[in-house]
Order: sequence, then structure tokens, then C-alpha cells
Amino acid sequence: MGPKGMNHFTLRELAADDRRLARRLTGAGVTHAELLVLVRSALVAKDYGAVRRNELPAVTDEEWRVHGFRRRDDGAWQVEHWLPTWLDHCGTPPDEAPSRSLPRRVATKVSADEFYRQSVKFDEYTTVGQRDCVRAVAVAGPGESVICVLPTGSGKTEVVLSRAVRNRPRQTVLVTPTVSLAIDLERRVRDLTGEQLTFAYHGSLPAVEKTAVARAFGDGDQWLIITSPEAACTVLAPHIERSAAEGRLDLIAIDEAHMVAEWGDDFRPAFQMVAGLRNQLLSTAPPSRMPRTVMLTGTLDKYAADALFRLFPGPKGTTLITAQATRPEPAWWVAFCTSEEIKRQRFIEACRHLPRPIIVYTTLHSSTRSTTVRDAERWLSEAGIRVSTVTGSSSLRQRAAAADALALRGDPDQDRDVVIATSAFGLGIDIPSVRSVVHLCLPESVDRLYQEVGRAGRDGRASASVVLWTRADEEVAADMADARLIGAEKAWLRWRQLRLGSAVGDRLHIDLSAAHDAVNHPFSDANIYWNTQTLSLMERSGMLELDRSSLPTVPPDASEEEVDQIFAQYRRTATVRLHDGSLTDEAHFKRRIVETRAESKQAGMASFATAAALLRESSLCLNSTLADYYGINIGGDLLAVATQCGGCQKCRLSGRSPRQSKTVSVMKLGNSRREASPALRRLASTGRLAVRVKGYSPASETELLTRLVGHGIVRLILDTGTVTRPRPAINDIWWHLTPQEFLHDWQQFTLPTVLRVTPQMGRWAGLTLLLDRLAKSPFAVVVTPEEQLSPHDDRLLLHENWGVTYEIDHILRML
Repeated sequence: MGPKGMNHFTLRELAADDRRLARRLTGAGVTHAELLVLVRSALVAKDYGAVRRNELPAVTDEEWRVHGFRRRDDGAWQVEHWLPTWLDHCGTPPDEAPSRSLPRRVATKVSADEFYRQSVKFDEYTTVGQRDCVRAVAVAGPGESVICVLPTGSGKTEVVLSRAVRNRPRQTVLVTPTVSLAIDLERRVRDLTGEQLTFAYHGSLPAVEKTAVARAFGDGDQWLIITSPEAACTVLAPHIERSAAEGRLDLIAIDEAHMVAEWGDDFRPAFQMVAGLRNQLLSTAPPSRMPRTVMLTGTLDKYAADALFRLFPGPKGTTLITAQATRPEPAWWVAFCTSEEIKRQRFIEACRHLPRPIIVYTTLHSSTRSTTVRDAERWLSEAGIRVSTVTGSSSLRQRAAAADALALRGDPDQDRDVVIATSAFGLGIDIPSVRSVVHLCLPESVDRLYQEVGRAGRDGRASASVVLWTRADEEVAADMADARLIGAEKAWLRWRQLRLGSAVGDRLHIDLSAAHDAVNHPFSDANIYWNTQTLSLMERSGMLELDRSSLPTVPPDASEEEVDQIFAQYRRTATVRLHDGSLTDEAHFKRRIVETRAESKQAGMASFATAAALLRESSLCLNSTLADYYGINIGGDLLAVATQCGGCQKCRLSGRSPRQSKTVSVMKLGNSRREASPALRRLASTGRLAVRVKGYSPASETELLTRLVGHGIVRLILDTGTVTRPRPAINDIWWHLTPQEFLHDWQQFTLPTVLRVTPQMGRWAGLTLLLDRLAKSPFAVVVTPEEQLSPHDDRLLLHENWGVTYEIDHILRML
């Protein structure tokens, strides 16, 4: 800083606290526009400081001014508040909070269970939701499925790793959407375990290394492999199947699981093919050693939930644990533009002020209807800003390269502060420090809007979401929402040709290039797309089931581009199982299509209408509307979403500050059930066992609890600080609750449980209710003072009234 009171900074001083600016000052080809916006953000973070002009002598006065600076009398350039007249700022500069990286996420950490602490080395869970997901995955039985919905930053990866690490050498397959995320997960596993193996299997690996990794997993010499759905379902499938058949495969984990529904129908069908692979693995594994399936996601709507329940069912149902809350990091800023030129001007102004890095989203790749990727690229190029671009046709390698450039993971000369993309970019990209997202479109659904805004602020700090839209954008979005489903007449014309495929047993093999007379280009992507959508609509109506177990052949040395090409060819065929015997009846077929299409169309248009209303209306808090939208009603159970808000038009007009929720409710569907060991069940066939003690013997009670945990007791109800806990053992799963905590969530898990009744607890009025609920556990042990009276009948002792009773030394000898 300069002289006291002057608030001057040199570039070196600013760069000391800003890695992005520091790299820009050394990189080649850096433009004035790229430097000035970084300098601006750094000065905003330092209470709107100033920089001496001689720091950047080649920059013109006009360049300083359009980036929000004014020249002071002493020659320094002072950064000014950005308060554009075209935004509802209410005196709040849109770039201020994200430039300062103000914390938005409330820390809600809770003490870690011993088995979690031992496996992943953390002393705390990030949230109660993470704790309950870790517990559900830990006790999941053979073949069971668990869906974990946790907000960004809640530690979804540790939910999987806590089991995978603990259960080594049993094996885990972790399916992830991008190469960059796979490599990041590999680094985290190496740091955690100290093992320097190649865990991430991807197309960029040398062929020799890929072959070695696949063989090591198949031979059981490697406990974890992190890979794409395409690789898991093709070149790795025989090795994974061998692991399952030999009872070595413990866990199948799917990261960003909502993509199974969003991308599985057409863009990346391998996401849904994982369901077919999983079915095959379950059928080949020994019944007592079937792998568990864990699906991780940050958001889940009804459509995605239905898809996951349908594709990955557990033998006794699927467990869903959700701790959803709207994102507290983004402040929402929306401006309707009367023309494309007005949009361009506002976009350039925003990009000259918003902190980096930025992701810019458009709907269109190439079109004349509205803003395209190329339009945005040209606009920024003319403003002196270099960008990366990603579209639906970009390869996995290209998407990874764009993410690396944005995250500063390569050479400084390759750094980019802005990525322009269609909706194909962002999901699964783990760049915590993205500060801004700009939409040059109106997304066609709430899901797309929310997912894309959610790419920023993943580090829990403030971010900015700016949406610039025109009437043309609204028309494009409405058409996309409406045109996603084929009509009954056209569907029938397509099905008449598709059903002519070859039948083998109960399966029908279909050529997706099949065409009726009105189709001029049978082998076009458009024809294949609409044939695929016809089958997808038929599946949702229950007329057929897509067989996802038929997998393409991919050579072990295939590059990412070659894998893309193979899957493009693979998408030209499909295999289905017919569930409806009347599919040659035109009237019946059309009726089923009309009914299903109406339901799906209503949902799609409702999502579009909600997205449009979110950006148009100011009478409701935007995040309250999102919370209502993402509340899932399944079988009459409403899984609510907590409301947090980093700022929206309604809240700013009301003078309401950004707010966070200190407590996010955790809700659960399904039931994770676990049994006690046969040896323990033989001691009390009714499932109720009493252990009587005289006085308090810490050594004996510690040994008793340790042995009970070793025989399958999971839940320990103990008064805090009054009883010694079991000795830790990494393969033992157990956790501790107070009596009050047990009464609060006794239905969440159906588990063998032990209750230690102390003299103080024996006088507690809630003991009767606690015992009544404890009796519903599959196996319940009560450790009680010998003289403790039963709260149900004071003529009896508690151990006499509970069940089979043993003296503590006696049962220790038996166990």
C-alpha cells in the first residue's frame, strides 16, 4: 500500500493476493482488457483502492474508464462502484461480494464417527446430511442402492471413499463424467492413502498403462478405479465382471448421478448403460457379496429421481437421503434486452466488471435466431478478451482442456479467464473458484438454469449470476421445451418401421436409421435422434424397456476421440424388450403416446414456465421458488428443500441481506436394515437381550461394547461422558447417539442397537418411550444396573422385563 490514507497499490502487491493476476502478469499475449478487469476485482477486494498509472503506462484513459476506473488528482486510477442503470442493483454493486469472495455457506460441521475418522482422516462431518449419507452407505447390504443428495461442498466424494478405503482390498468402481474430475479424484485418493497407483482410467493414458490398470483391477491387485461410463461399460467391463463374479466388487458409485436422466437418452447414453452393466454384475456376484450402488448428486428433481429408482433398484427398494438446500452463493441479476445489440452492449459491460473466472452460457451453437457461441466469442474478441469455447460437439478432451485453462492447471500462456459454452459444459467440472456465470439466453428448464448457475461459488463464497435475454431467447427456449417430445402420429410412423428389426427371444434389435417415406435422410443425426426419442417416450409409457446391457466394443488403446466415434456409431442401434402385446394396434399405441406425452410435455413446459417466471417476476424470492420446485413428492412423502439466498431482485427491493440456513433438514426414504451376527442372535432368539451390571466397571463395559460392535451392533445409545466407548477397529461400523438424538431419528435406520441405562437415565421420564422404540430394532441390547426397575412395571426389574438376561461377565465369556 502507498502512503497512509492514499490506498495506493502496486501490481506486485495486488498479485501477491491474487494468483490469477500473478499468472496474467507473466503470461504471453495478455491483453489490456484481461489485465484491467483482474486489477479492478483486486482493488474492489481492497475497499476500492487505487493503482498508480505508471504501473500500466500503455493503457489508454478510455480503457481505464470503460473498466470502471476514474483518474484522481494525484494521477492514480481509482476503481469505482459499478451500478449499471439496467440492473435492479438497489445500491448494491453486482461485482462487489464476488470480488471480495465473501463467505456465503454456513459451517454446520458435526463430530465424525470413529470409522469415518479412521478411513478418511477427518475429525468432523461437513454437515448432518453428509453424516447420514456416510452412515447409510456404510450399512448398505448386498445389492442395495443408495441415492445421496447433498449440496455442493458437503463432501459427496468422502461418502464413497469412507467405505471404499475402509473395505480394501474389496474393490470400488467410481464412475465420473469428465477426465478432469477423474484426475482430481485420483489426486485426492493418493493424498489420502499415500498410494501412488494410477486410479484414473481415461483415454489420455498410454496404452500400456491402460492395459496394466485394467488387468490389475481384474486380478484384484487394485482396489479402486475411477473412470467414465463409456470405459466402464466397454473395455473395463470384463475386468469389472470378473471382480463381481469372484465376490471382490464391493461398490459401484456414480458421481453427478442426475446426468443419468439428463444425458442418458441421447447425448451420452453410456450413463444409462451403467444400469445394464450393474444388473449383469449383480447377477454374476455371489448373493452375499453383491456390490452396493451409490448415486451422488447435488440436486434431484422428480424426473431424475424416477429415472434413478427405475434404473438402479435395490432388492428391497432404494434408499434416498436428501439434504437439499438452495445455493446461498449466487446473487441473481436479470436484465431483459429489447434487442440483440442492447444485449451485446450490456454483455461487454458486464464482462469488463465481473470478477474472474467466468462461464458464459448460450443455448445455440449456430443459428440466426438468437445469440450463439460464435456470436459471444466474436463480441469478446472485439473487446480484447480471449476465451475457450465448448459446444455439444466438443470431445471429452476439449472439455477437459477448457476446464484446465479456466482452473489455471497448465502453462500460464494457456490460461483463460472466460469459457463460452452451450449446456454441454460444466457438469462434473470441479473448479471451486468460478466467480461469475453469464447467460446470454433464457434456459429452457429450471434444471438447466440452476445447474449452470451452480457452476460458480462452489467454494462457498459469493458469486454473481447475470442473465441477459430477449424475446427471441424466450421463443427459442419455449420451442426447445415444446419440441423435445414427438407427436403420436409421427411416433406411430416411426414405430411401424422400427418394429421391423430382428427379434431374438424376448428382445427386438432395432436399426435407429430406419425411416418412413417422409424422411429424406435416414442416416442423418436428426432421424436417429427422433427415433431415439420415440423409443424413450415408449419406455416412459411402459410399452417397452430399453436393454442397456448390450455394450459396444472399444479397443483398450482407444483415444477419447475414438471412443466418441464408437459411441456415435453405437447410437445407431438399440435393443428393447416389449412389455405391451398391443403395439401393432395403431389406436392403442397412439392413446398410450398421447397420455405419456401429455404428462411429459406438461412437466417440460411447466419447467420452462417456472424458469421464465424466475427471471421475469420480482414478487417472490427466487430461491423460495426454487425450493418449491425441487421439493420432491414420492409416494406421498414430501422431501422439502431449505431456502437460502445470496441475493435476488425481491430480496434487494425488500432490503433483505443474503441469508443462509444454519440447519438443513435431512430426509430419508427407504430403510437401511442390518442384522446382528448369528452368534448374537442365538443368545436371544426374540431379538431382545439384557445385560445386567453391578456398579460401574469401565474396563468390562468397554470390552462388552467392543464385542457387541464386532457382532453387528451398529447404534450405541449412551449418555455423553458417562460410559467408555468401544475400542476403535477400522472394519467395525458403529456410531453413538444420546437418548434424545435416538428419539429424534429412531426410524432413520433399522439397525441392531445397544442402550446403556445409567442410574440417572433410570429416573428419566422419557425412558419408557425410548424402550418402546428400541424394541422395534432388529436386535436390541439393554445394558442396565442389576437393581434398575422397569419403567413399564415397577414390580419387575428392567432386565427381567426386557428379554433374555445375562450377567456381564457371563456374556463376555460367551462372546
